[in-house]
Amino acid sequence: MKKIRYFSVTIAGIILSLIVLAFIRSLGATYIESSNSSYEIMGTKNKNNARQFNNTIEIYTKAHNISAIKVFNVLPKDGSSEVQTKMHVYGKNIRLPKGLRATKDEFQTSDIRYPLYFIGNVDSASIEAMFKRAGIKYEKIHENWNADIILFISSNSIGNIIILVLLILLIALLLSNLYSLKKINIRALFGMSNMQDALKSWAKDQFVFTMSYWTAIIAITFYLKYQYVSNLYRIMFYFALVLYFVTTTVIIFAAIVRGISHSKYTIIDAIKGNTQSKISFYINLLIKIIVEIFITVSFVGLMGALQRQEQLQAQLSTWTSYKTLYTVTASPISTDSAEEDFLNKQSMLLFNYLDKHNGLLIDYQGWGNGSDILDSVNGNVMTVNAEYLRKNVVRDSNGKRILLPKYSNVTYILIPKKYYYNKAQIIQSYRRALGLNESEKKIGKIFQIKPIEIKNNQNLFTYSSDALSLGFYSGNTTSAALIVLSNNSLGGLNSTLDSNINWSAYMSDASFLTPNLTLLKNGIKKYGLTKYIGSIINTKSYASKKLSEINNEVLLSALVISIAAIIAVIENLVFNTIYFNNNKKKIAIQRLLGQSFTKRFKNIILLILVLSAFESVTVFAITQKLTVSVLLFTLINIIEIILLSIQSYRVDKQLVLTIKGE
Repeated sequence: MKKIRYFSVTIAGIILSLIVLAFIRSLGATYIESSNSSYEIMGTKNKNNARQFNNTIEIYTKAHNISAIKVFNVLPKDGSSEVQTKMHVYGKNIRLPKGLRATKDEFQTSDIRYPLYFIGNVDSASIEAMFKRAGIKYEKIHENWNADIILFISSNSIGNIIILVLLILLIALLLSNLYSLKKINIRALFGMSNMQDALKSWAKDQFVFTMSYWTAIIAITFYLKYQYVSNLYRIMFYFALVLYFVTTTVIIFAAIVRGISHSKYTIIDAIKGNTQSKISFYINLLIKIIVEIFITVSFVGLMGALQRQEQLQAQLSTWTSYKTLYTVTASPISTDSAEEDFLNKQSMLLFNYLDKHNGLLIDYQGWGNGSDILDSVNGNVMTVNAEYLRKNVVRDSNGKRILLPKYSNVTYILIPKKYYYNKAQIIQSYRRALGLNESEKKIGKIFQIKPIEIKNNQNLFTYSSDALSLGFYSGNTTSAALIVLSNNSLGGLNSTLDSNINWSAYMSDASFLTPNLTLLKNGIKKYGLTKYIGSIINTKSYASKKLSEINNEVLLSALVISIAAIIAVIENLVFNTIYFNNNKKKIAIQRLLGQSFTKRFKNIILLILVLSAFESVTVFAITQKLTVSVLLFTLINIIEIILLSIQSYRVDKQLVLTIKGE
C-alpha cells in the first residue's frame, strides 16, 4: 500500500506539471507577460507615421541597451488565408521562437497600433517620458494573471481534470492511512503523538510530491528555453505555485485526518485487527457525495458539448454543400473618428467591388433572440444582398421562389406571414436603423422600401463564422425577416449619407463573403484596408477547426467521466467496506437471526436514499435540469444497492466459512 501511496503522489505531481505546460502552450508562442513596461500603442500625433515611430523606439532602445518587442498581425500571402502573428525586436537582439520573427517588409508595412513590450533594465517613467516627447499615445497593459488562469481552467475540461487528480490523490492517501491504522496505533503505544505521526506522514508525502512536481516544472523550463520562449516564466511559475499550494492543502488535509483517526481508545482494537474508524466513514461519505455530484455535472457538460457537436456538424455539412467562401474581420486596433470615416467608406467600396463579382452580404446578430424582428440589428433579422437569394431558396407566401434584381434602387423587406400584419411598424423600424429618413432629408430623394410576404418557418442559413467565435453553433435561423439591400438602394457610393454608416460594422461582423480569395486580397489592397484587417477566414476550414475543438472536448469530457465513474464505484465499495467493518458484529448477529437483506442494511439503504436525494437536488440547483436530476437519483440507488448486495453476499459467505471453522 505504501508503494501505491507514493506512486499516486508522484503521478499527481507529473499530471499537474503537464497541466502547467498545457497552460503555457494555450497562451501561444507570441505571448509575452505584461510588466510595468508593457504598453498598447494607440497612435501618434503625426497621423501614425510608422517610420518616425520605429526610428524613435529603435534609438531609445539602443541608447538604453534594452529590447522592445512588437507583436502584430500579418496578412497572408499567396494562396493562404491564415493570418499570422509575428514579432519584431527593437534595440538589443533577442532570440525568438522559430518562424515568428517578422520580415523587413512585414514590419515596415504594419500598423504601429499594437502591443509593445520593453525588456531590460529600464524605468517605466523614462519610457513614458520618451512617449510624451515623441507624441506617442499609449495605454499601459494591466494583465490579470488570475483571469488568464481561470479562463484556461474553465475550458477544455481542464478544471475537471485537476479536480479528478486531487480526488484520486486524496482517496489514495485516506485509504493508505486506513490500511496503516494498526501500525499507527502501535506507534502511539510507543509514545508517538498524533501530531508527530501526522507531521511525519505529511513530510514524506510532501517531499515525494515536491520532487516529482518541481523536477517536471524545471524540465518544462529547459524545454521552453530550448524553444526560445522566454517571456512567460513569471506567469508559468505563478500558476505552478497555485497548483502546488492547492495540492499541498489536500496532502495536509489527509495528514490531519490521519492524526484524528486514532486515539488511546483505538490502540487495543487496532492491535487485535479491528479496523473500525468513524472518521474514515464520514470522510469517505463526503468524498462519495463530491464524486457523484462531480460526475453528474460533468455529464451535463458532456451533453452540452454533444449538442454543440451535432449543431456544428450540421452547419459544416451546409458549408460543404457550397463553394469555399472567404470573409474578413476587422483588426482590433483603435481608430480615431477620421479613420472610422475612412474605414466605413472603404468598407462600402470593398463590398461594391465584391458584389460585382458575385460576392455576398450576410449579416445576422440575432442569436438567442429568435422572436424579435423589430430590432434589425440584434433581432431575428438578416441583412443580405440579392446574391443571397440566388444561393439560397426563400419562398413567398404562395410558395414561389423569390429572386430580386441585383442592383435595385429599392430596399426589399421579406417578412414572414405571421408578422406581416405589423409591416408598417417593421418598415418604420428598419428605415430608422438604416438611416433612410435622414438621407432623404439630406439629398431630397425618396428611398423606397418594398415589403414582401414570405412563408413562415423557413430555415435560413446564416453563413456566420462570427457566431462560431461567440459560441453559437447552429448556423440556421427560423422565421427570420430579411432586409435585401444594395449600394444603389442606400443612395449609391456616397459615404456621407446616414444610410451608408453601417458598412464598417458589416465588415467587423464578418458579413462580406466571396468564393474568390485572390479577389478578396486584391480588394483589401486596392481600397487601402490592409492594416485594418484582423483576419481572413476560410469558412469551411474555420468550421472544421471549431468542430475539431469540440470533438476533442467531447473526447476529454468522456474520458474524465469514465475515470470518475470508476473512482465512484471504487469509492462506494470502500464506503460499504468501512460500514461493514464498523458494524460487522451487529451484521453477523442479524444474519444468524435470519433477518432479511433490507432489515440488516436498512440504515445504510436509508442513508443511500437520503444522499442520492441530496445529490439530485444539488445537481438540479446547478443545472436546472429536472430530467437529469431524476435520472441521477434512480441510477445512484440502483447501482449502489446492487454493489451493497454483492458485498453483503461476500460477507455472508465469509461468515458461513467462519462458522464452519474454515
